[in-house]
Amino acid sequence: MGQFLSERMATDSKPPSVPPADLRAALAREHEKLRALQDISVALGSTLDLNELLTLVLERTSRVMDAERSTLYLLDEHTGELWSKFAQGEEVHEIRVKLGEGLAGWVAKTGKALNIKDAYQDSRFDSEWDRRTGYRTQSILCTPMKNHHGRTIGVVQVLNKCNGYFSKEDEGLLSALASQAAVSIENSKLFLSIVGKNMELLEAKSALELKIRELDVLFEIMQVAAEASKLDEMLDGVLMGAVRAVDAEAGAILMLEGDNRDLHFRAAIGGVPDEVKKMHIEAGHGISGWVAQHGLPQIVTDVRKDPRYSRELADRVGYHPRSMMCVPLRWEDGVGAIELFNKSKGKEAFTDDDVKFASVIAGQVSNAIGLALSREKQAREDRLSTIGQLLSGVIHDLKTPMTVISGYLQLLMNEPEDATRHTFGQAALRQIQLVDSMTREILAFARGETTLFVSKVYLHKFFGEIVEQLEKQFRDRGITVKLELADKGVVYFDQQKMQRAVYNLARNAAEALGKRGGEFTMSASRRTADGAVILTFSDNGPGIAEEIRGRLFQSFATHGKEGGTGLGLAIVKKVVDDHQGTIDVASSQDGTIFTMVLPQSANHTSSTGDTKSPNAAA
Repeated sequence: MGQFLSERMATDSKPPSVPPADLRAALAREHEKLRALQDISVALGSTLDLNELLTLVLERTSRVMDAERSTLYLLDEHTGELWSKFAQGEEVHEIRVKLGEGLAGWVAKTGKALNIKDAYQDSRFDSEWDRRTGYRTQSILCTPMKNHHGRTIGVVQVLNKCNGYFSKEDEGLLSALASQAAVSIENSKLFLSIVGKNMELLEAKSALELKIRELDVLFEIMQVAAEASKLDEMLDGVLMGAVRAVDAEAGAILMLEGDNRDLHFRAAIGGVPDEVKKMHIEAGHGISGWVAQHGLPQIVTDVRKDPRYSRELADRVGYHPRSMMCVPLRWEDGVGAIELFNKSKGKEAFTDDDVKFASVIAGQVSNAIGLALSREKQAREDRLSTIGQLLSGVIHDLKTPMTVISGYLQLLMNEPEDATRHTFGQAALRQIQLVDSMTREILAFARGETTLFVSKVYLHKFFGEIVEQLEKQFRDRGITVKLELADKGVVYFDQQKMQRAVYNLARNAAEALGKRGGEFTMSASRRTADGAVILTFSDNGPGIAEEIRGRLFQSFATHGKEGGTGLGLAIVKKVVDDHQGTIDVASSQDGTIFTMVLPQSANHTSSTGDTKSPNAAA
C-alpha cells in the first residue's frame, strides 16, 4: 500500500502533461480508492463471520479495483483444493480447483501473482465456467493471500478492468487488499475454531453431566437394592430414583404375578399410591400390559388418543396423564414394566434419550428384582429348613423324658403301695415339668428371649438329681457318671435353664462316647478372687473334630452324629451368655472338657425364694 502511494505521489510530482480536468478526475478516482480502502479496513474489522467476511471482501474489491467481478478462493487444508462460492440467480454454486490447475491453482501453488491482458491467450485458463455462465473473461489479475507465516491460504482474483487493463498500481493495490483480507480471514477462522471448540466442550460437558446423573441414579438404585430388606421397599426406592432421573411427575412399577398372571401394581408415585398398589390389570391389556408382553419400550405423547389407554383405570388410580413412557422389565422367570408419566415443569414429551436412560434403569431394576425374589425364595427355604431342624431337635430331646415317664407309668400300674405310687407319680411329674421346660426353652431360644428366673440353688441337691436321672439314661450305654463337688454350697442361677444346659452337655458327651461307653464327669468349685462358680463337664471320648471346633456353639453345627441337630451346644452357650458367664472347650484325642464360669455378684439378689434377675428381659 505504501509503495502504491509513493509511486502515485512520484507520478503527481512530474510536470503535468495532461489537461487539468483529467487530472482532477484522476485525483477524484484516487480519493475514491482511498475511501474504499478505508471502508474495507473498517468493514474487515467489524465481523468475524466467514461468509459475511468473504461477501464483503468481494464487493469492496470489485469497486476498489474498478473490476467487473471478483472471486476469492480459500485453500481447503483437508483436500488440498481451492474452493469458492458464487450466486447465480437464486442458486449458490461452489467452485473447486486443484492446486496447479487453472490460473488460480497456479497462483496458489507457486505463490506468485498473475496479470493477464487476454485470458484466452493463456493455456492455463479454464474457460469452462465462461461457457456455463455466458460470461466473457478478458483481463485477469490474480494474487495469493498469505498469512503472517507467509503460507498461502487462498487466492484473490479480479476480472475485466472496466477501463483498459490492470496496471502495476493495481497489482500493488490488490496485493495490499489480499494481505488485509488474509489477516481478517485467519482471525475469522481462529474465532470459528474457538467457537467450535467451545461448542464441543459444552456438548461434552452436557454429555458428562448426563452420564454423571445416570451413574448417580444407577448407584442409588444399586444401593437401595442392596440395603432394602423387602422387595416392595426396594421397588419404592428405585421408582423414586427413576422418576427423578427423567424429570417425570409420576410413575409405577408393575409385575406379572398371581395364579391368573395379571399385572399387579407393586410401587406407585402420583395419585393415591396406597390404593394404586391394590389394583391389577389383565396381562396384555393397557400400554404397560402391551410393553410387558412384547418387551418393547413405548413413548405415547398423548395417551388419550392411544387405543390401549384405559380411562377407567386412570379414574380408579386418581391420576390422568398427558404423556407416558413405558419400558419393560425382564428377570429369570418373570416380566413387568416401569411406567413414567408427564415431563415435569411443563417440559415437552419424553425423548429417545429418556427411553435409553429408562431402559438402562429397567435393566438394573430387573436384576435387583431377580435377586430380591431369589433372596426371598432362599429365605423361605431356609426358614422351612430351620423349622424342620428345630422340630427334629425338639423330638430328639423329648425322647429321654418321655422314656422315663413311660417307665414310671408302667411301675405305677403294678404298684399297690400308695407311698411308692406317690413317689413314682412325683418322679413322672418332674419329667413332665422337664418336657414343658424344654419346649419353652427351645421356643425362647428361637425367639431370642433372655428372661432368667434366678433362685437360690444348693449344688449338692442340684447335681444329685441330675446324676440320678443321667445314671438311669446311661445305664444301658456303658457310661459311668461321676460327680466331684469341691463346693457343695449355695449358688444363684436359673435352675431349670442350667439343668437343661447340663443335660445337653451330658447328651453331647454320650453321643461322643458312642457304643464303646466311657466316663462323664461333672465338678463344681468356687473361684476365690470373686466367688464365681466354676463348673466343668468332661468325657474321655475321642474329642471334637478339628473342622468344627471354631463353630461349635453355632446353631445347627454338628459333625458325624446320627440324628444330631447342632442345637444342643448353641442352647448351652445362650444359657451361659444370659447368666453373663463364659464357657470354653478344650479337646484332644483323650477327651473333651467344657468349663463354665458363672459370676455370682451380678445374679445374686437375696436368699429368699425365687426372684427375677436384674438383667432379665422385661
